[in-house]
Amino acid sequence: MNYSKLASEILKHIGGKENIKQVSHCYTRLRFSLMDDKKVKNGEVEKTSGVLSSMFASGQYQVVIGNQVSQVYEEVVKQAGIIDSQASLKQEKKTIKPKQIPGKVLDVFISCFTPIIPVIAGCGMIKVLCALLLNAHILEATSSTYALLTIFGDTVFYFLPIFVAYTAAKKLETDPFSAMVLAAILLHPNFAALAIDGVNTTSFLNIPIQIVNYSAQALPVIITVWLMKYVDKFANKFSPNILKIFLRPMLNVLITAPIMLSVIGPMGSFLGVYFANFVDVMNQWGWIAVGLNAAVFPLLVLTGMHNALIPLIITMFATQGFDAILITSGLVANIAEGGAAGFVAWKTKNKELKGTALSATVSALLGITEPALYGVNLRMKRPFVAVMLGSLVSGCIAGILGVTAYAFVSPSVLSLPIFAGGDGNSLIGAIIMVPVTFAITFAIAWLLGFKDVTSAKEKSIASPAEGSVIPLSQVNDQAFASETLGKGFAIIPTKGEILAPFDGQVDTIFETKHAIGLRREDGVELLIHVGLDTVKLNGQYFESFVENGKAIKKGDPLIKFDIDKLTELGYDVTTPVIVTNTNKFTKIEVLHKKEVIMNEDILDVE
Repeated sequence: MNYSKLASEILKHIGGKENIKQVSHCYTRLRFSLMDDKKVKNGEVEKTSGVLSSMFASGQYQVVIGNQVSQVYEEVVKQAGIIDSQASLKQEKKTIKPKQIPGKVLDVFISCFTPIIPVIAGCGMIKVLCALLLNAHILEATSSTYALLTIFGDTVFYFLPIFVAYTAAKKLETDPFSAMVLAAILLHPNFAALAIDGVNTTSFLNIPIQIVNYSAQALPVIITVWLMKYVDKFANKFSPNILKIFLRPMLNVLITAPIMLSVIGPMGSFLGVYFANFVDVMNQWGWIAVGLNAAVFPLLVLTGMHNALIPLIITMFATQGFDAILITSGLVANIAEGGAAGFVAWKTKNKELKGTALSATVSALLGITEPALYGVNLRMKRPFVAVMLGSLVSGCIAGILGVTAYAFVSPSVLSLPIFAGGDGNSLIGAIIMVPVTFAITFAIAWLLGFKDVTSAKEKSIASPAEGSVIPLSQVNDQAFASETLGKGFAIIPTKGEILAPFDGQVDTIFETKHAIGLRREDGVELLIHVGLDTVKLNGQYFESFVENGKAIKKGDPLIKFDIDKLTELGYDVTTPVIVTNTNKFTKIEVLHKKEVIMNEDILDVE
């Protein structure tokens, strides 16, 4: 994969670097916050080689790359001239429409948690290590080594508000250090001691302040940093330059802190109680909740909404120290993607699809599911249904077995140790669920079946028109004759009708109706250009029967044109038929025929 070229194409089709407000990436996706979403040419992005899929979700434009996303991200940042991905390219602000607010809020929440996932995962694994050493009787629960290891693992959760304050400030483009000070106030030992000692209220300048234990709470901090952003603008504007170095952060803290302690903190804590109650309800549903979450997890990944679960998962670990629902659901859903892709690899007779499916199977087992989701299961349709059904059944079994995660790491075969904890049965259950989920999904996919893509015998492309066949070199247009646009052939038609030469879909039907781009199920992209310079007619004497994105069957009418009128006006009706993605195939051979009728095989592509 040419990462530089791919990054360049993506930037071109999303409106250029000037349209980027912010860019980041997760395990498999580039995530853009854009100045103007309307500048995105989504169809062109999805056609770009190396892009699995793309969509607008969670207030972002997401481009699914797969395992090589980090390399592509580095090229995007380099070509766009972005030094710090958390800082936006300075552009004039856009007015946010009311319907965009939920997506923008969700984007902020996700962006606050995503950067700290690695350190949360690392500290979580320390807690897993503690559990393993304790169960193996290598350490005693009363030993100082065990106590210190526990502190190492718990620290990131205790001081979570400070970490979130920093990431929120970077996302909201305000002073991160003032934000961290505000979060630290909530965790100050003297303030925290009041909450622990059972003191309910205190006051600041006669303003009542409710005493709450803010350890591991993130919501109050995010709201506080949002408020501080506007306080900081005020302080920056009215502070004299000579005093700004200390007066600006001083005002940030003095103005924001009382509001945080008297209003935002208690309100956020109140909402946090309901959040915790929601977690309790899910835990009470037990294996049913795991099954349902696992069933919808592929849909969340499909829409890019799975990252919206991050705050909920982190809250679970911060409050109860484990997650028996969401990460467990993610494990069986990931393995199910591999099971369905594995069935496709076993069943298909198409060599290209078999290779793709085998690679996607391994990738899914390792926790990266987008290649299996977009490249295999969703493409084949029924295997995707098998993934959801397999996830549902397997999720229920995992819930019954009590599979529980004790660290926040992307679930996969390699990360099974995150399920080690408690009495050790959770890890055993997780190990069992890998082959069980794979087998269940494989079996469901077998029962449902799927329509295989074009087999070796069906590599031939039929003639879309009736007439005389000539080589491209004889076409009176250098762009076609030189094969710059791709290999193929040309027809001098005797009838003014163009039919679909294979099963597939319409990629592009030109407004002038003189040309059409088709895509076959195995990826062949075909351009049929009716006549030379006929674009000048601006659609006159042409009639189309299809639209962009429409599925077509071999023999379906595509275009009708008045061949006599075109000839009378002096137009050359020679019709080039070009494989525009020639470089993706090893063999493109025109069958030796001088005359051809509609739907007669004329071109072999392998």
